[in-house]
Amino acid sequence: MRHTAVLALGTAALAAFGIGLALRALTHESRSQAELEQVRTELVSHYYRRLPKSVLDKSTVNGLLGALHDRYTTYLSPSRYRLERRSLAGGYGGIGVTVLPGQGGLLVRRTMNGPARIAGVLPGDTIMAVDGAATASLSFDEALGRILGRPGSAVTLRVLRDGKAIQFRLVRRAFSLQSVHTRLVNHVGVLRVDTFSRGSAAATRTALRRLERQHARALVLDLRGNPGGLLDQAVGVSSLFLRRGASVVSLAGAHKPLRILYSKGGPASSIPLAVLVDRGSASASEVVAGALKDHGRATVVGERTYGKSLVQQIVRLPSGAALKLTVARYLTPAGVDISRHGVRPDVRSQHALDAALRLFKSRR
Repeated sequence: MRHTAVLALGTAALAAFGIGLALRALTHESRSQAELEQVRTELVSHYYRRLPKSVLDKSTVNGLLGALHDRYTTYLSPSRYRLERRSLAGGYGGIGVTVLPGQGGLLVRRTMNGPARIAGVLPGDTIMAVDGAATASLSFDEALGRILGRPGSAVTLRVLRDGKAIQFRLVRRAFSLQSVHTRLVNHVGVLRVDTFSRGSAAATRTALRRLERQHARALVLDLRGNPGGLLDQAVGVSSLFLRRGASVVSLAGAHKPLRILYSKGGPASSIPLAVLVDRGSASASEVVAGALKDHGRATVVGERTYGKSLVQQIVRLPSGAALKLTVARYLTPAGVDISRHGVRPDVRSQHALDAALRLFKSRR
């Protein structure tokens, strides 16, 4: 009887375990199906092109997005979504480390005043795991995204130092990102914008006024290597130099009527202006460079830009992931489509800052 009872209990436990696995599989499948339907709905309602039934009938999210042949419309895992939000938010929740891809994980390059430094994480340490996930098996963006999170939330790191594994449990805190930097070179203000994140236009306005108070005779707006960011911030920066109501960019898509965005705000600065660009200047950077060039407000110096004429928006999915979706194509104020050749500089140079300084000197 005892053996029979034990066997019966064991069989019941196995059956319950099997039912649990089956239920989890069904739940996962239903969530995946719901996510697929949401992605399909977003494409039907907001994608910048009309899509044929052969594309919309794809049975997986990867298959659906792959059939678009649009490298800008992508699925963002929860970790990549956190990383994307960080780049646009002007701030983020993190632990205060700068990392690089390293052998066996993420190599800590430096620490700043924050949770990691206080807990004892050191430059030269290798982060081997984040919350139990081995960083060596993740892409760099995925691993970095797992370190980021809501300020006040906890993250556990397994770190290798001198051949010994150390575990840290850290509580994330808020950090701000400075995207605007200034300096004065021979009475010329050099204002570099790294990215068009939230607050970039206001920071650029403050920096511009400071340079004018320092009696800058001309201004260089350095957008080299700037990958873009928020469109409203690009319009805000352009507005600092254009008359109120001047066109900045026009947008159109299959589900969006033609829309023209205009400069806004107070009196525009009339200081002589050069905009520096290169092949790494993309998206919102090209909006600014194209608008200032077309209105004759600035001399564009450097190399032709990247040539990204598409606008994306990010839609959060219930799983914590997100869909980055192309919703419109844009044209410069003169109606130029930059998708093939980018914004062409007025003065071509691989040494753009030197060329701009020479330009201002010759004009004086």
